[in-house]
Amino acid sequence: MCDLIIYVILGLVVGYIGGFAGIGGGPFLVSFLVLYCGMSQLAAQGNVLTMMLGPMSLLGVLSLYEYVKKQWISICIGVLFYCICSYFGAVFAFYIGETDLKYYFAILLILIAILQFRSYFRKNTIAASKEYISFYWIAVLASITGILGGMFGIGAGVLMIPILIGVFKLKKEYARAMSLAILIPPVSYGAFIKYNFENPVNWQLVGVLFGTYFIANFFGAKMGSKISGTTFTLIYGFILLAIAIIYLV
Repeated sequence: MCDLIIYVILGLVVGYIGGFAGIGGGPFLVSFLVLYCGMSQLAAQGNVLTMMLGPMSLLGVLSLYEYVKKQWISICIGVLFYCICSYFGAVFAFYIGETDLKYYFAILLILIAILQFRSYFRKNTIAASKEYISFYWIAVLASITGILGGMFGIGAGVLMIPILIGVFKLKKEYARAMSLAILIPPVSYGAFIKYNFENPVNWQLVGVLFGTYFIANFFGAKMGSKISGTTFTLIYGFILLAIAIIYLV
């Protein structure tokens, strides 16, 4: 297991990245706890999902409040469907088992990396211009990300952001605001029930990660509003791809 100082640094770094990109940072947290701290895949996912019960992205949302208030109905729909479906994702995770789950987690990281590369290389095409999408598609997207979130211990943004921008052409700030706002309520509660029943969470670890993430998230969100993030998108994709390769080999 890692020392406390490692957890503090991890929470600060991932919190800043999460605010900057509008993501929860789940892939980084889970993979670091597994590959560096020696935690089992299921235990790491359970702890990360428990951390998401708190308003981890509140400060980031406050910095994007003008975009959040224009989408509050969509956000409420997203929270509801994500929370319900996260439970079923957790059930699938324990059904699959530790070994196969690591393999599928690596595949998920590769797919997310591909989405990042696609977003980067399509930057010169028609820019995202919408300020809203239909409630139906919000429900569908939240359900899918909820299942995957509960299954792999990740938040909404890592999948929602590239889909909202790349597929639905939602403006960057609206997509980031929606993603961060969906994480404020305990959207992972459904998954938490299953994970905590099977493997009781480490509340000290959860508290440290949440506190440091919470603080750093605000500063990351402020910086993300000032920078285009195209270079970060490319770097982010390569990091995820590298982590996936380590998992596979």
